[in-house]
Amino acid sequence: MEQVFKSYLRLLLKDLKDLQKALVEDDKAKAKEIVDNLVDDTQAGLEDR
Repeated sequence: MEQVFKSYLRLLLKDLKDLQKALVEDDKAKAKEIVDNLVDDTQAGLEDR
């Protein structure tokens, strides 16, 4: 289980860095896309249980 959580954290960190970059570049469309994907992925993960 710990490996699964670490894998999730690595993906989350990548997404957060991409979001940070989009915000610095004032790319609102990209930032919205990243947030939407994070919400969808989180919702899907919760529904798998």
